[in-house]
Amino acid sequence: MLMLARPIVILGRRDAEWAPDIGFDNAYVSRKHAEIACEKGICKITDRNSKHGTEVNGIRLTPFEPVVLRASDIVAFSKGAVCLSFADRSWGDTMEIELERDAALPVAESNDIALDPIRQVLTVNGTPFSFTDKEFRCVELLLRRERRFVGKEEIARYVWPERTGEDGSPEAGAEEINSLLYRIRKKTGPVLAIENVRGKGFVLSLSSLAEKFV
Repeated sequence: MLMLARPIVILGRRDAEWAPDIGFDNAYVSRKHAEIACEKGICKITDRNSKHGTEVNGIRLTPFEPVVLRASDIVAFSKGAVCLSFADRSWGDTMEIELERDAALPVAESNDIALDPIRQVLTVNGTPFSFTDKEFRCVELLLRRERRFVGKEEIARYVWPERTGEDGSPEAGAEEINSLLYRIRKKTGPVLAIENVRGKGFVLSLSSLAEKFV
């Protein structure tokens, strides 16, 4: 858990000459990647013209244009190289952000699982699985919500952020989502255990994934 103890917090890549307020050891994160400013209980995130960009819930931010953060918003740097989940405990408390997964690149050698958002590859026990952009975004979301229900509307927002109506509702339909999940299951076989929950969404269990692939 990372605390936002100052009114303005800089997030970025740390090195020998620079240490941001919240630092990451990731080559794809800019030194001064983004900042979060909190005032009167409202926190806003601003991309500081980073090289690989900042996303909130799958939507890329325009540099230097602040966006309000709400509870459970997912902040991603550099196409998911670093992901954070924003949480407000109460308006009177210090705000918090949770580091969900730091997908360090290139993919680190591992005996379980690693995500490479630049190459759009999932590696399980040393075996790589390549995906299209939409497939990878769906896999990434399900993995970050491991063992938790992910509704079809949330998948549509995250996978197809460019297809959102004027009222903010996603335009991708159930047929497209089901087709996407079919292709993911076909590529990964028994490696990804993705449960269909009453036609309303999906749950991925990482423990089942590991057991089936050992």
